[in-house]
Amino acid sequence: MCLATIGCADRTTFGGDVDGQSIAVSEAFERRTVGKTVVVQGQIHDVCRDEGCWFILSDSTREITVRYVEESGLGIPVISKGLSARVKGKIRDTIIGRSRIPELRATGIVLISK
Repeated sequence: MCLATIGCADRTTFGGDVDGQSIAVSEAFERRTVGKTVVVQGQIHDVCRDEGCWFILSDSTREITVRYVEESGLGIPVISKGLSARVKGKIRDTIIGRSRIPELRATGIVLISK
């Protein structure tokens, strides 16, 4: 949540801190990131239409599924599609058939208005 801070109007925070140097979405697909906590920056391409519990974060080359649910059971606003975001969380691997599909389990998100 944003508390009486100058410049709050263009940033909205969910969850914990999103500090640290960010990596590109494409770097999240490298095996060395699995199980590690990282900060990823990109643009929100799609959002869960029910509760905002997942969204797709993309850069110019790749996209990754981000899962986030607050204690209230809700995620980010459904109207966040198209916004830039910084996301901190742990990279998890999901194997479907022969495909490796990483996803980011977010602990903190900063939405940045256009």
